[in-house]
This record gives sequence, C-alpha cells and structure tokens, in this order.
Amino acid sequence: MTKRRFRAAAVQTLARLGDYKHNIELATLYVEDAVRQGAELIVFPECMDTGYLFDSAEHCRELAEDVTNGEFVTALAALSKKHGVYIASGITEWDPAKQKIFNTGIMFDRAGRVACHYHKQFLATHDQNWFAFGERGCPVVDTDLGRIGLLICFDGRIPEIFRSMAMQGAEVIVDMANFFSMDQADMWGPARSYENGVWLVAATKAGHERSIYYPGGSMIVDPKGRVISKVPYDTHGLAIADVDLDAAADKSIYTANDKIADRRPETYGIMALPYEKTPVYGVADKPLIPSKAVTKVAAVQMHVTDDVSADEVFDMVDHTAKLGAKVITLPEYAFCGHYILTKDEADAAADQTTSVLARAAGIASRYACLIASPVIERAAAGLFVTTVLVGPDGKEIGRYRKTHLTAEEQKWAAAGDDYPVFETPFGRIGVMSGYDAVFPETSRCLAIAAADIILWPAALREPFERELIAVPRAEDNRVAVVLANRTDTAYPGGSVVIPPNGFPLWDINVVAPRVMKNGVVMPKHIDLAVCRQKLMIPKVDMFANRLVETYAPIIAA
Repeated sequence: MTKRRFRAAAVQTLARLGDYKHNIELATLYVEDAVRQGAELIVFPECMDTGYLFDSAEHCRELAEDVTNGEFVTALAALSKKHGVYIASGITEWDPAKQKIFNTGIMFDRAGRVACHYHKQFLATHDQNWFAFGERGCPVVDTDLGRIGLLICFDGRIPEIFRSMAMQGAEVIVDMANFFSMDQADMWGPARSYENGVWLVAATKAGHERSIYYPGGSMIVDPKGRVISKVPYDTHGLAIADVDLDAAADKSIYTANDKIADRRPETYGIMALPYEKTPVYGVADKPLIPSKAVTKVAAVQMHVTDDVSADEVFDMVDHTAKLGAKVITLPEYAFCGHYILTKDEADAAADQTTSVLARAAGIASRYACLIASPVIERAAAGLFVTTVLVGPDGKEIGRYRKTHLTAEEQKWAAAGDDYPVFETPFGRIGVMSGYDAVFPETSRCLAIAAADIILWPAALREPFERELIAVPRAEDNRVAVVLANRTDTAYPGGSVVIPPNGFPLWDINVVAPRVMKNGVVMPKHIDLAVCRQKLMIPKVDMFANRLVETYAPIIAA
C-alpha cells in the first residue's frame, strides 16, 4: 500500500575519484544519519561510486561497475535491506551485454532489490567523452512510497524528460546530480517541479574535483516549486523534508485551471519528430549577414484602464517605434480594461478588432516595424484570443490563436490548434499568449519550428510564471523571449526581454527588477545568430541531443 507521506533525504557530499572504499564508507555514514532522522528515501549524487572527471574513456571503463555485482551497488543494496529504506544513487555503469559505459541512476527498494534503473540521456560535453547516450527511456516505478522517476543532472535542462515522467504519473522525481552552477539547482529544479506539479529530491556534490567546482544545491522542492529544504552551498550534509504525495495530486493553478489536464497533447506532435525532420535541423549552419542579423525588440507594458485610453496605448507604441524598435509586443488584452473578460466584454472587444488592427498597421507602415497586436478575433468557430502580427508594410503577416485557455476564457473562447512560426524581416517569430507559457510544450514546439524570437503577451497571475519559468523558456530553446505583462493582474508588471542565453545571474528579480508602472517600455537588441546557435555548451545541442523516441507520453491523448 502506498504511503501518502514519507521523509526524504538528499545527500550533499563529494566522492573521491576511483576510491570505492572511501565512497562506500561515506555513503554508509550518510545512510545511517538519514535513517536516524526518519528518512525512507535517501538520494546520493551523480557518479557517487567512482567520481566523475576521468582521465580517459579507458580510465572510466576501468572504474565502471556492473549493476548486478559491482562493489558500490552491492554495498548500497545491503544498506537498503539492512535499514528497510529506498536508496538512489548515481553510478558509473559498465554494461557487458551492450559493451557500453553509461552514466546511470539506480534505486534499491527496502529489500535491497533494484527498483529502478535509469541511464542519463542528456549528456554534458565531458560526459560524451566516455559515456554512451541513455537507452532506458524515462522509467517511472510504483513503490510503497509512491510513483518515482529517476533522472540525472543535465536531464533537467530538457523539459521533455521531466514531462515524460510526469505524464506517466510520477509523484516524486529523484535527481542525482553534479551541478556545476547555481542556476541548475536554484532555477531549473524548482521550475520543473512547478510546471509539472511533482516533488523533486535532488542530491549534488559540493567541493572541487580536479577542474570542476561543485557549489552544491541539494534540495527538496514541493509541487508548487517551493524549496522546502536545502543544504547550504559549499557544505556537506543532508536536506531532509516530509514528502506529502497529496500535494503532487494537486495540479491546480489560477482559480480553476489544471496544469496537466489543460495540456493539448494533440497539438504537440512536432516534439516527437526525429531531429532531421524538424525545421530547427541545421538552422545553425545557415549563413547570416551580421549587419542584418540584429533586431531591436521591445515589450510595451501598457494597456487600457479606467485612466488610460486606447489612444494613449497607441501613442506609446508609436514612440517605441519612433525610437527604433522593430518588433513590438503589448500585454494580453491590451485594449481591454480587464484581464479577465466576460462573454459580453469579449464580444465588445471583438467589435473593436478591425479598428485596432488598422491603427497598428498605420504605425507599423510608418516606421517599417512589426507590431504584435493582442485582440479578440471573431470567426466562424467562435471567438479566439488572438495575437495578430502586423508587418512593416502595414499588412498582416499572420496570427496566432491561443491554444491553452484559462477557466474564464473557456466559457467564451475557442482554442487554437497549432503553433505557427512566421518569417519576418526581423527574424522568425512565434507567439505564446498568457497561460500558454505555463506549458513547456508551447515554447518547445515553437523552437522546434525554428523560431528565433517568442513573443509573450501576458497577464501573469503567479510569481513563478516570471521568477521560475520565463528564463528557462528562453534558455531551454535558445530563443529570445519578449514578455509584456499587464499591471492590473494578480502578479503585475515585470515586463522583460530575455536573451537566448539567459542572464549572467539566475535570479530574474536581481538582473531585471520588476517595474510596476503602466506605461513603460523594455527594449533590447537581439542577435539572431545567437538565437540560431542551439548549443548550450560545446557538443550539447538543445535539439539534436533529444531522444525523441522516449517522448510518447507527451503526445499521447
């Protein structure tokens, strides 16, 4: 019978390269300490048996162990059985049948048996020097502690891996990591928990191993993205917290939405296409002219209120274009006085759409720019929450119909069913509107379709929409994200342009403090060459390295 509540421990320590005896003794001490504190799931970092920075593939092979009888795994199995607990750890595995070395995660049950066996999929540069890409998919297993999935470190940078496990009913994700930088722990872990509504138990190392400095960042994160327990940086110890599985069953967001039930899997098909068949394939190899590959974009944080008219909004757009912005985005429902509309208000807004687009066209043609105009579109199928791109000749380039609707929008709006990317004089542009951004699939589909820039007209309601997922939407996809938010929402202001390689610091509130005024402009120059260079680090391509054959749960109805 599944326990609905248990205690978990994430171990922050430092393995010694090639020293099994020392690493087993270290693991034993931490298991005993965690058991004394009531932990029933104990998680160790990546490659805890051997260390991580090998001399060569031959050195790695010499140290790698067989999961059936290796020295370290045998010791962990015995500890699990002795204490009646679950233990998960990263190991360096030699698979004699495949004649390959894998960066592996292994979890033992209370009887010391293998409960889950995982291979790291998204390999860092140095990983690729000795490890093979994972061949065990995204396993999720039933245990008496709940449904648990395993992943390893960099795997958390690919949203599909976490998502595949969540869609298989994972309640707890175990991450065995060697975090190199703080943002991997402080942003991506909580972001993945938040967008999937699952617990995360992440264990990483602290200290120096040859040329690598591990800052730490072991933590336990709840399904709302909140860090419940964390080991301080540059120290060794345990993060311990009680895991309530009922919290993972609650996927609610906003007043009446569900971040899993509101997914649109029938629209995500492009995510499962082989890399060679996607528009993003080879985009980095196509030449650009540097002088013509820079676009000035701007988020105009201004919308109609009781005190601000549509004329004033257009005046601000005009000034923004006059000062050289070539791609301009307004907030969601910019020409409506509220961010939550009734059917009557939506109908009234639809009556104004023709005039809104005509005024946008006038400005766009006057300054040879592109204006993303959020409107209500009336069509045969009903009303749509639509963003229309008006181009520099004053003509419509294309339109995006919002795909993921809030509970309030579902009462009067029809949903769109695709993620178009438009060729423009200023780059390839896609749109996600408001609630769309909560779903990593939206930006992923746009990026696979080779978007350079994603415009995000928004009406944010939760802090973590900006604080946790905005930067990953840019960095995961190597695209620029232009977020234009309203100032009258539950989480007002904070419009920002995020470059494709993110910011120097992970905390968006530090590098881009939130501005609350209705009537400001956030501009930035975007280099399209950077947007089309999809490597996070050498040999690590955010699209070429995806294992799409493991993503079936994402596109399944």
